[in-house]
Amino acid sequence: MCGGVVYNLERVPEEDLHNFYSDEQILFFKKKGMISSFFWDKRPILPVEKENKIHLVDWGNRNKKAPFPQTGWARKETIKTGRWKWLNPREVKIPVEKGYEKKVWFDFKNGTDGLLVEKDGDKRVYIITENSDKKYLKETGHDRMPPGQKSNFNKEKKTN
Repeated sequence: MCGGVVYNLERVPEEDLHNFYSDEQILFFKKKGMISSFFWDKRPILPVEKENKIHLVDWGNRNKKAPFPQTGWARKETIKTGRWKWLNPREVKIPVEKGYEKKVWFDFKNGTDGLLVEKDGDKRVYIITENSDKKYLKETGHDRMPPGQKSNFNKEKKTN
């Protein structure tokens, strides 16, 4: 799958940054020029491209009380069979440069695909996944992958 992402700070509106991040986090991101988000973060966030603008949206759901599926990913097959229909889903582009899965970083060609859902004024985005190709499975050990990823893999180096 894809447990983490990195994306460019440049196109994210300042107002969105302040709606989702503390001043300290924003300063840190500005120094790097990039934002990183991992599904296991306290509040995971993904960028969504809508009408040529970038908006930040909560990534999936881990709250049992929230009216959304408890995951960060949407299988292509379940979208096609209508399992998400009750949430009025819309497919969107998630403009990310890098993905992360099981200690392996990989590049995206042109971001990846997401499923934007809304219920009671609350929006969430889920990364769409498909069956892994052989290379992705070999490099990450995961049988699901996000569409649009490249075959450029970089394993994290262990430090003592």
